Amino acid sequence: MGLTLIFFFFLELGLELRLELRPELRLGSGVVEAAERAICLTGFITAEVRKNADFKKTRVFQAEINRLMKAAIGSGPRAITASRRAQDLLRLDDANWTYYFALYKRNASRNDGAAPVVQLFEEGIDTAGKTIVYPTSTAPAALLKHLRKHEYVNLAKKSEAYGSAAKNAALWIKKMQAGSGSSLTRTSYLSRKLGIPEAQVRIGAKGTDLLIDVPHPVTGKAVQIPIAEAQILQSILDRKNNVFGSVIFHDILSSETKESIRKMWKKPSLLDPQKSYEELIAGTPGLERFRETMQSHIPTLDEAGQITFEREAPGGHALFAIDALRAAYKPELRPRTPGKALISAISNGEDVGGTPDSIMVGWMVKEQIPIAIVTTEKTSMDAKGGLISLMKAPEGDVSLTIYETAQAKAAGQGKLYEKLQGSASTNLTLFNYDVLAPKIEKLVSEIGEDEFLKIIAPDLILNFKDKFVQLEGAMGSTIMNLDRYWSKHYGQPLVHLVNVDKSNRTRFFSPVKSAFDYYMQFHSDRFKFIPHEMRLKDLKPGELPHVRLSDAATQDKHYQDVQTVLDAFEGASIAELQSLSVDGKIKLTGVVLRGRVEIVNESATVTDLSKLLPKDGRHALIENCRITVRPDGQLIVTPL
Repeated sequence: MGLTLIFFFFLELGLELRLELRPELRLGSGVVEAAERAICLTGFITAEVRKNADFKKTRVFQAEINRLMKAAIGSGPRAITASRRAQDLLRLDDANWTYYFALYKRNASRNDGAAPVVQLFEEGIDTAGKTIVYPTSTAPAALLKHLRKHEYVNLAKKSEAYGSAAKNAALWIKKMQAGSGSSLTRTSYLSRKLGIPEAQVRIGAKGTDLLIDVPHPVTGKAVQIPIAEAQILQSILDRKNNVFGSVIFHDILSSETKESIRKMWKKPSLLDPQKSYEELIAGTPGLERFRETMQSHIPTLDEAGQITFEREAPGGHALFAIDALRAAYKPELRPRTPGKALISAISNGEDVGGTPDSIMVGWMVKEQIPIAIVTTEKTSMDAKGGLISLMKAPEGDVSLTIYETAQAKAAGQGKLYEKLQGSASTNLTLFNYDVLAPKIEKLVSEIGEDEFLKIIAPDLILNFKDKFVQLEGAMGSTIMNLDRYWSKHYGQPLVHLVNVDKSNRTRFFSPVKSAFDYYMQFHSDRFKFIPHEMRLKDLKPGELPHVRLSDAATQDKHYQDVQTVLDAFEGASIAELQSLSVDGKIKLTGVVLRGRVEIVNESATVTDLSKLLPKDGRHALIENCRITVRPDGQLIVTPL
């Protein structure tokens, strides 16, 4: 690291000397016109960064990219030229540039005071001149008429008609595999599974790293497959069972995850070991791989609000919504499906349940629904998820929105947000291009692409990381911004909600947000994986336990480790568990947990309660009580 810094110190020094020798490159020179000087300098910097990507961290590069970005948010030919040069310097493809530029402009508007103040409704607050958000659970009756919510249980009453319509649809599946899931530490887990030293483990996507035990469909022997592979097999089986007219796979990747996803496609398939998955797809009628969407890391802002490359990070899920909406007016960005309605589904990459069924797809086709967002009742596990709300502007306009945790925190209402009930987004979002494309093509032809991209730019989320600020946006925000504009100008909505009740929740929403989620879904007696369907079965539908695992000594990192959690709960029963709260390091090997359970370990070491508790038959039982482990090892049991 020290040698790299020394190298770039001399590189910058050399650049300064070259600028002295060639004054036409200096921005303050009067030798040539300013525009020509800018072209010359930008070209020089572009050549340097292509030689070595770390050149982005130099003062010269960062000064130039900040100059170009500020110029790009202006108007006229100079702004267009600056925009093109900035994209070239940043080396972003059209999708990622469009998204990053939208976030940058949102931030510039915020700094100019143009961004509206948005906050949750609270009794006694001054709402004058503010945009107020009302979650559906607390919204006045007069606002609820703007809610376009369809209950899944009601759609299911027409399962035959909708199922028939789905057979004539092409399902374009986009799994979000771009994130590596840093909140789930899995180095030791993969080391043990792969039989390699931890130093040799390469982290990919959660969907490729987390494994499921299944019997091989040909040999019958037990094998382990990644969650992402199970998703592929699930969709292949759906097509073979004629659930959908065709299935199209589309990977959403990043530089961190592309290797693991691409490697999986080249594996021998379980259905035909003589062929890889990509060969199987290519040779099977009704199955297709379309293309990849690559999410780039984008620069952050420093303490002075300037673009910096000292930290780069993804910009959130809104990129995928913008990519989906650009495909509505750019036919080359979507697959051709003659004679079939094209329905796209974007969902979490590690969620084996995050795919629409024939009822949802058929409903989209038959009822001509342009866009649908799948929601479910918010629980304590959805504290970070977006809350479906109605938004009232100062002038009185009411629209549908998804209010995010980060927005509530920015407004100083984080605690209030956590207490609110209502419907939460599942991230499963559906697009009916047969209906949507003509509408978006019409809109873009009327207002132009630049104006359209301004409309769909997501509400800005500022994610503070130490001394850096990441510019981010949520997928639901982009979609709702478009819906708000369309409803106001054309008098009809684009977006509808499909609300899944608690009993059906895990069929469509089973994300792996924590190490305990993975244990619960694939290693506990709460769920069962059905190999011939490649789907999870919830053994107690509608009754997921609330679980909080904390360890202050490691800032909760102890329970972020997948292998640690699997070892801690090995052989435990959580079938009758309602809630579990743990403070400190514990193991519950073979312990039966029922009802409400609280455990506090005041000692500094890992305590295995299975060795300290009396056994009811073969297993220790903890039911509706609080257990405190004192520093001397003494147990105190208190009924709850």
